[in-house]
Amino acid sequence: MVLGTLLAASAIVAAGCGGSDNATSTAASGGAAGNGISGKRFTIMLQSTPNTSKVVVAHAVDLLKKQGVKATLKFNASSTNVAIAQLLSKNIDVYGEAVVGGIGGVAQGIPLVDFALQQPRADYVMLGKDPMKTLADLKGKKVGIQDTTGANYAQLLLALQKGGLTVKDIHIVTAGGQSTRLPALVAGRVDATMLSHGAEIALAGKGFNTLFDYTKDAPDLYDDNSFATKEWLSNNKELAVAWNKALLASFAWFDDPANANAVVDEALKLAPADDRGDTTKFFDMLRQADAYPKGAILSPAALEAQQTLFKNAGVIEEVIPVAQWADDTYAKQAASGS
Repeated sequence: MVLGTLLAASAIVAAGCGGSDNATSTAASGGAAGNGISGKRFTIMLQSTPNTSKVVVAHAVDLLKKQGVKATLKFNASSTNVAIAQLLSKNIDVYGEAVVGGIGGVAQGIPLVDFALQQPRADYVMLGKDPMKTLADLKGKKVGIQDTTGANYAQLLLALQKGGLTVKDIHIVTAGGQSTRLPALVAGRVDATMLSHGAEIALAGKGFNTLFDYTKDAPDLYDDNSFATKEWLSNNKELAVAWNKALLASFAWFDDPANANAVVDEALKLAPADDRGDTTKFFDMLRQADAYPKGAILSPAALEAQQTLFKNAGVIEEVIPVAQWADDTYAKQAASGS
């Protein structure tokens, strides 16, 4: 990622003002409300395609709408350059991305600030083909990952460390994203790989075992966080707090078993083609793994731990003091109820 490229892309996106063919939007604005955020715009773009796992963020967006915020949820299936360019050109206000992506942007001089925790736990498991049962069984096996330059590689190192192994003990296969790693595992081109709990459900009873559950056993490994520019945060402090409050309320909504059917209903609006039964199982697994801990907010200590993991894995070149790119002030205020 090169800053000059991003700035050039920003100019192109600004001319379009509506995203690209690769950006899908679900939007609406709520009615008036007697508060300081009613009528304000809040446009968030997730570095993802619309899928059921984004239901918690989508619900939080809906909660803002109910407060009169002109809230919009967008998805970017293209390069991260597209989303960051839209952020810089003010076509969007907030960018939802994994921590490593935000750090990469900051390292290039982009004024990004991490101000909210969207996904407290990573939706990942390490699946292995029979007869593998534990991480120690990975020794000598072919393990598929997306590449050796991204967060997926750091996640691999974390699992290997838990199993008392190193990369020298396995054969790494760069197999691409989950959509290609899943068939590679089924076809036997790799012996193990990291996939979502949805894949775990799909492969249940078919000769594959869960060797490591990142959601349960790597509690400091965040997934998506909310990034905004310093300028936007300076001008929208109350809205930044409101977004953190909406996320906390959405976590609680997801966690409550009484809302199980409602959660599935909302999720299938994002991905109508998904199977209802499998989606229900998926969410039950996330609840059991405590994917959305009650009261979970942005933690500088957890961010520091992740940055160190990425640095040790060679995913990022330098460690940047967390205080320079993260601000938990809004999260703390939201958690305090003030």
